[in-house]
Amino acid sequence: MTFSGLRITGPNPETPYVLGQPLDVRDGDIHLGRLNQVTVSPGGGGVQLEDFRTTDLQQMRTWRTARLVVVEVLNYFVEHYPAFSTFAIVLSADIDALEKTDGGAQRLAHARTQMLQSVGATDIRMTPKPHPRHAAHFMVSGVWHYNNANAKLLAEALAKERQAYAERKQAVALEPAPPPAPRSMIGRLLSTKSQ
Repeated sequence: MTFSGLRITGPNPETPYVLGQPLDVRDGDIHLGRLNQVTVSPGGGGVQLEDFRTTDLQQMRTWRTARLVVVEVLNYFVEHYPAFSTFAIVLSADIDALEKTDGGAQRLAHARTQMLQSVGATDIRMTPKPHPRHAAHFMVSGVWHYNNANAKLLAEALAKERQAYAERKQAVALEPAPPPAPRSMIGRLLSTKSQ
């Protein structure tokens, strides 16, 4: 399957992104994720990207789409805002299905650290972040500087994540659709007895 790319928009899917607004990542009509907070540094040479939220995790049946959203957003800023040379990235969104498992918060923080390393980010920090429902929750942050080596790493990571997404999208399309949920209480009871 070939990958035609994702679309970056503002909060309204019909409008282009405007710096400072939340940024949405879409694949056609599918909303994959949102970057909620974009803050330009006082000197104008850098930007902080934080509060990434992935919305399709259940639909695509994978956690990997979150990595695609982060590298796609970073690539968008690199291509469309050449005045920025420094990108602070903060990853701290809750993923309850993963974090509530034993050691899940640590695995999530480790995966986020690896993702930032894969694009050449430096000054990567894993900071405890108190959470009301989980014993351990971490914020992972790093700084990505524009240079030739990091641009190459970003391009490689983007190609890898786009390929993985295209393959997963194709696999999901080939999977049989789950049967519709019974609408009545009796239907739900009968469907559980027949399994």
